[in-house]
Amino acid sequence: RSEEASHMGYTIAVLVKQVPDMNAVRIDRATGRPVFSGQQVISSFDEYAIEEALRIKEAHGGEVVVISAGPPQVRDAIQRALGMGADRGVILGVDQVNDLDTLTVAEILADYLKGTAFDIVFCGQNSDDSATGHVGPQVAELLGVPHVSSVTKVELAGRTLVVHRDTEEGKQVVELAMPTVLMAMTGLNEPRYPSLKGIMAAKKKPVDHVAVTVPSNGSRLQWSEPFVPERSSGGI
Repeated sequence: RSEEASHMGYTIAVLVKQVPDMNAVRIDRATGRPVFSGQQVISSFDEYAIEEALRIKEAHGGEVVVISAGPPQVRDAIQRALGMGADRGVILGVDQVNDLDTLTVAEILADYLKGTAFDIVFCGQNSDDSATGHVGPQVAELLGVPHVSSVTKVELAGRTLVVHRDTEEGKQVVELAMPTVLMAMTGLNEPRYPSLKGIMAAKKKPVDHVAVTVPSNGSRLQWSEPFVPERSSGGI
């Protein structure tokens, strides 16, 4: 994209993951294992990513495309993002997405993004379920573009971004050029709720379903089941 084209707005992709509603999880005290309600929501950091993309679009123009890899049920997450104000959605069909390792998921997402002329790719700092924080940096590396994690503020000047990020020592300010991947963090903004008008409009917005071929070596890592460790205490 040229400098002349930038005044027409930015093409912003937002990667979202559908996860169990962590507010509805209870712990089975007999086994120490979590019991999920079955309710699925957008991962919380991803909502900051959606909101920031929408704010940039509202200020500078352009298009916000929400992309999710998963089974057909991820349409619910896509529809919520469309209700917030995103323009269109893309579902990359993967039935058992949580059985795949993060690099395979990143490859699926990056393969799709390589066919688009994006300016910014937003994603959450990590997901509420596995919380690895792997996918954003892996997507950036596969695309050959820079990425910034723990983003708490974004400023735009043409094709240049000035990004504020949290670090263990405090704050850091990074200047970089588009295209890039930005990982949204708490404090970046306050995500909006979909309005009734937005929810009704979302029903008419396009959602593309893209068939995905999952590689046979897509599960190179195994994760143990989460559990609550037994508490032990000692005293005098």
